[in-house]
Amino acid sequence: MPTRLLIAYDGSPPAAEALATAGHLFSGAHGRVLTVFDSPLDYQQLQRSRLGADTATLDAVARESSDAAEAIAAQGVAIGHSVGLALEPRATAEDPSPWRTIVAMADEIDAEVIVCGSRGRGGVARSLLGSTSTSVLHHAERPVLVVPAGPAASDGPALIAYDASPAAHAAIAAAGRLLTRRRAVIVNVWYSSIRHTLTGRALADGPIADLREFAGDYEQVFAEAATSVVEEGVSRAREAGLDASGEPIESDSGAWRVLERAATDHGAAVIVCGSRGRGAVASTVLGSVSSGLVHNVETPTLVVPAGALP
Repeated sequence: MPTRLLIAYDGSPPAAEALATAGHLFSGAHGRVLTVFDSPLDYQQLQRSRLGADTATLDAVARESSDAAEAIAAQGVAIGHSVGLALEPRATAEDPSPWRTIVAMADEIDAEVIVCGSRGRGGVARSLLGSTSTSVLHHAERPVLVVPAGPAASDGPALIAYDASPAAHAAIAAAGRLLTRRRAVIVNVWYSSIRHTLTGRALADGPIADLREFAGDYEQVFAEAATSVVEEGVSRAREAGLDASGEPIESDSGAWRVLERAATDHGAAVIVCGSRGRGAVASTVLGSVSSGLVHNVETPTLVVPAGALP
């Protein structure tokens, strides 16, 4: 069955990039292009503002906003068609806020993925991009693809962050369901408390041979654990239908920075990570890391809540 998408679109270049990326990642998908526009002032607000407008003026303003949004949504449908997506347009006023409108529409059509850009410009763009994408990420109960401005690789693998948590399991399951024809690289980021803390370095470099040996053994335990986690992730990915390989990466920098470098090294078309949803923070490479990815990384990021709908 084709993937069902809800694509937030405002007519800006970043929104067009999001549509193009959706076409590359979810070839043959169908769904809806949603353009959210600002709700016009109601009659009482106009009267209080002393603008002297009557209901006819208010209706004209509302029609103008709606017509402009419908034209933008239709433009999005045309762009989607050019990249192999079968989409229908929908323009609606924000009620009561853009992100709530987007999440509600995704629930209405039972979208498997919400697609949005991470940056935009003024006007309608304010309704769909930037801070709104963050709110959608925190509240949606289904996968959200956030696409940064600028072209992305289209034929590279999916880089999947994995730490054996329920959110990571959900990320692999979603990738297997949504990215079936794409290679996958499973990455676990681990941290050495021996080489990257003062206490650890003191043990490793100290004069007592037994302590140096202990430090080496301790380091090896963490390295082997990371390798075991990656092997588990690769096994899960293959069971989910993905052509998967994997690697543990040891680093002393933030996990999202490690994933960014790994995505660049592998020419990844998308980074897939889990989150526990609704603002919660997951472990080593998930949760707060998903925020670092979508706000800083130039690779599209698919964020999958632990309880993502099938």
